[in-house]
Amino acid sequence: MNEVAYGQKTNYQALFSLADLIAALPQAKLFGYEKGEIDSSIGAISTDSRGIATGQWYLALKGERFDGHRFVGDAIARGAVGLIVSDLTHVDEVQAKSGTRFLILQCSNTLEAYQAIATYHLKRVNPKVIAITGSSGKTTTKEMCASVFGAQFSVHKSAANENNEIGLPKTILLMPDDTQILVAEMAMRGLGQIDELASIAAPDVAIITNAGSAHIELLGSLDNIAKAKCELLSHLNVDSGLALIGNPAAHLVKRAKEVYSGEIILCDIEQLKENEVSFAVTSFKIQGLEQEFLIHAHGLAHLQDAWCAIRAALKLGMSAETVAIGLFAYHSIDGRGNCLTAENGATIIDESYNANPDSMRCAVSTMLDTRVFPQQKKIVILGDMGELGAQTDSLHLELGKWLRDKQISQLITVGIHSKRIADGAIGASYDIIHLSKNDEVVRLIGAELDQESCVIIKGSHAAQLETVVADLMSAPGRE
Repeated sequence: MNEVAYGQKTNYQALFSLADLIAALPQAKLFGYEKGEIDSSIGAISTDSRGIATGQWYLALKGERFDGHRFVGDAIARGAVGLIVSDLTHVDEVQAKSGTRFLILQCSNTLEAYQAIATYHLKRVNPKVIAITGSSGKTTTKEMCASVFGAQFSVHKSAANENNEIGLPKTILLMPDDTQILVAEMAMRGLGQIDELASIAAPDVAIITNAGSAHIELLGSLDNIAKAKCELLSHLNVDSGLALIGNPAAHLVKRAKEVYSGEIILCDIEQLKENEVSFAVTSFKIQGLEQEFLIHAHGLAHLQDAWCAIRAALKLGMSAETVAIGLFAYHSIDGRGNCLTAENGATIIDESYNANPDSMRCAVSTMLDTRVFPQQKKIVILGDMGELGAQTDSLHLELGKWLRDKQISQLITVGIHSKRIADGAIGASYDIIHLSKNDEVVRLIGAELDQESCVIIKGSHAAQLETVVADLMSAPGRE
């Protein structure tokens, strides 16, 4: 199978004339422009006065801790062609001092204006939209989708963590005019947020990777989490849309069917085939023929993510062979399950980017699969899990109890809340050690690692366990 190189165009910014902005914001009030005048201004949208370029429109966002209206003078001084604001106070001050007139569009809410402008650009480009949400696996699924669709189409995807009410419109406004597929990641902090994001970029295919206990601090129950995730489905076309569920837990499936009466497909992976650190999904039959799909990833959770990417691509008309080529080009990104080899020969599974109780279980279960990781010494290093609210102690403790009978060599917990994981595992046949600081890990086990060692490192982003990964990668190991 030949690999394909997936790449996203960079440095593109959508351009808007005054007529475009008036069309995108029909309720806005226009100042600084007289009827009959000819205006040739055309520029990109910037929300950062510090980096604005000559000819761009400055849109002043306002949040709880910041107010972009305070910097309209800076934006004009740096060459902004016009302003999109909700408050004229600072604008009037700038105009009075400068004695010049400039274009102003006043809206009731500049965040909503930003989103409306993004929707306007999305409609004029008119790509197919793949929207992805879930308690975990969103970014992995996004990257897999981008790789798959990149084998045939011009693809644009959410960058880094640009997946909220500001990040999504920013992603869209960086989308080139020739984009055929938009892969949009959508994050959730509470009820109503996915609904807001999906209204900006109404999806053709909606992917919900899972609805686990991440964010339970905000929503209180798994049912509420499923409710929040399924807000995505209410923006699907009932006749032509497709909803994909990666981990078809009962509470998620029930809610999905209540919300959406169109086509819903649940992940049905039946058989896994080992190929070094890759698996093949062999349960798909396309036109009576079975197609093998290889991915450079490991574990059931990643296979479910790959299944979502495969199904989305088949829905939009890609051949099974082309899908397989695109999927094979995918490689894990830092901190999300990538498999590394340390200087001492030890295998390091880097899961340091984030964690919740469900993803912790998935990651450890994968490590224990001897088909993929045959090493004799299995060391599990776990940090704190965040956003668990009142259930923080109990969920860490439950994870420890789940680990108690697992066939690992050593459990090391690092941090404050992870002490409860260690407490829950008491009684296990392996060593349990709790550390308070990340740099203590390498001093504890670095010299003991060799080619027969497999170490998994996982915790929430705030735990900063990427430092542990770096320390262990350079540890000298046994002499």
